[in-house]
Amino acid sequence: MATFSNTIAASIVPEGSLAVYWLCQAGFAFKTHAGQVVYVDPYLSDVVERVVGFKRMSLSPISAEEVAADLIVCTHEHLDHMDIDALPVIARNSRTHFAGPIECLKEFEKLNIPADRCHLLEEGKTTTVNGVEIKSVYADHGELAPDALGTVLNFSGIKVYHTGDTAYRPEEFQLAVETRPDILLPCINGAFGNMDWKEAAQLTQLVAPAVVIPTHFWMFVEQNGNPSRFLDLCSELAPNVKALLLKPGEEYLFQKAI
Repeated sequence: MATFSNTIAASIVPEGSLAVYWLCQAGFAFKTHAGQVVYVDPYLSDVVERVVGFKRMSLSPISAEEVAADLIVCTHEHLDHMDIDALPVIARNSRTHFAGPIECLKEFEKLNIPADRCHLLEEGKTTTVNGVEIKSVYADHGELAPDALGTVLNFSGIKVYHTGDTAYRPEEFQLAVETRPDILLPCINGAFGNMDWKEAAQLTQLVAPAVVIPTHFWMFVEQNGNPSRFLDLCSELAPNVKALLLKPGEEYLFQKAI
């Protein structure tokens, strides 16, 4: 039986394309034409239930032991974005580097991940790790995570804007908008200070990407999120944007128009 890790390994990504995989919650994996594999906010274990008591409702398509990545990006230190049970297992692969804001770096250190494989992300700055350019942009997760970030990842000209956890602050999203992302990955759960599906559709209209894929829903009873309504509203507010709902582990092959 083919596993998700085998699917990524076997995937051949054409030039000018990017393979995109949803991992549940806010987690995504990407594979480039050059074979780079990057994960953002992978939540793979049951650490949130173990520590906080929120029971996981959606299974991860991949285990930490199966992950073979060049780079792991964490937008902030919350356990469903920075999985402290999974990351030490992933870090056994010496090729894997890690990036995140300062609180994440402190946690990486506690997890005994070598410092030379950990990279600081700061709002407004661009960092390149293993050939992937990461522009750190505004996110507002309030006092829950004051240094939370959004990220715009540049994969050889294909730009992906992952909002991380954030309230809807259109006046503050200008830097992200100016990068002209091809793919937008907005949170839609409307809980714990995050924008809801209506606001995420408004952000889609503002950013005007080629493709939008909603994130951060169907994981915990304690959070909300209505991807069907999000898709419907996107069709009204941003009819030229392709709005997709991926299944966990499903591959979407994005090809940039020339």
